[in-house]
Amino acid sequence: MRRYRAGNRDFSEINLAGSVLYGVNFTEVNFHRANLSNTKLAGASLQYCNLSEAILDKADLNGANLSGSNLNWASLVGVSLNGANLYQANMVEAKMSRAKLFEANLSEAILSWADLSWAKLYEAQLNWTNLSGANLSRARLVAASLSEANLSEANLALADLSHADLREAKLSFANLERAVLRHANLSGVDLREANLTETDLAKVKLSWASLIGAKVNQSQLDQVANLEGVILPDGSTYAI
Repeated sequence: MRRYRAGNRDFSEINLAGSVLYGVNFTEVNFHRANLSNTKLAGASLQYCNLSEAILDKADLNGANLSGSNLNWASLVGVSLNGANLYQANMVEAKMSRAKLFEANLSEAILSWADLSWAKLYEAQLNWTNLSGANLSRARLVAASLSEANLSEANLALADLSHADLREAKLSFANLERAVLRHANLSGVDLREANLTETDLAKVKLSWASLIGAKVNQSQLDQVANLEGVILPDGSTYAI
């Protein structure tokens, strides 16, 4: 903290594992390849920091502000980011399996090819977020907001998206095998070539969505609440 107050912003490769730093202000700091595993940073301000390739496994970042920060290739396995602000953060190929992100704001963040398997994203904000190619298998996205998110080629096998808002989202070539979408809003969604094998579509809103080439059967579509204007797998339009 003395170094920070003196104007030093380069803390690359520093080892702060297990440190207690609740509520600190480290805005625009370079933490490239730093070890922050098990660090207590709840409520901290880490806006516009460079945390690329940093280790944040099992860190406490609940309520922290990381908006605009660079977390590309960082390791955040088991991290707690409940209520955290990650607006417009860059998190390409970040390792976030089993991360806790209850009510976190990840809107407009870039999480392409990130590993979010088993992550808990209940009521998280992911509007306009880039999750292309991300691994969200077995993730919990109950009541999450994903409107206009890019989930093309994402792996959502066995994920729970019940009551989620996915309006206008891109899910082309996504794997949703055995995922739960019960009561979700998928109006206007792009599901071209998506795998919906054994996906729970009960009470889903699919109006004006595109299912061209998708793997889905009639019994699943019979459970859908709204199919108005849907383009079916064979290219035909659903007739009311």
